[in-house]
Amino acid sequence: MWGTREKMLVDRLEPVAASMGLTIIELELPHNTGGFLRIFLDSRDGQAVTVDDCAKFSPVVSSFLDTQEGFDFRYHLEVSSPGLERPIRRWEEVPRFIGTRVTVMLTEKVEGRKKIIGTLTACDAARDSFTIRAEDGATVVVPRGMVKRMHVIWEGDK
Repeated sequence: MWGTREKMLVDRLEPVAASMGLTIIELELPHNTGGFLRIFLDSRDGQAVTVDDCAKFSPVVSSFLDTQEGFDFRYHLEVSSPGLERPIRRWEEVPRFIGTRVTVMLTEKVEGRKKIIGTLTACDAARDSFTIRAEDGATVVVPRGMVKRMHVIWEGDK
């Protein structure tokens, strides 16, 4: 679900993040020759990402980018936690959110819908799809390749 440059950068930075007990869940590159490079981190142990975690990872990213071809442009680096309505960008994360309300934006219509809001009820790795019980009660099977964006809906403390 990432573009080529984003995927390459995530692939190179992920081992460093993993060594720090973190994982990269979102990365946004600037669109032009300047802008914000945003990296959103999550912890691998289910604990909240702290400001200290972000502060330790930030200089690692800066040093790394200084040595990479194709990243010789001005940017402002932001490293943070994903927030309460965190994106779901990796296929391997989907099962973790079964039973959670999500919003899914699609690249094409699935069962007449380009946007689905509902509860993630199942993930079928063999068929590369997942199932959502939409707010209107319909059950929608979404092929993995049709997902443009997906994020958790925060419902407050239950």
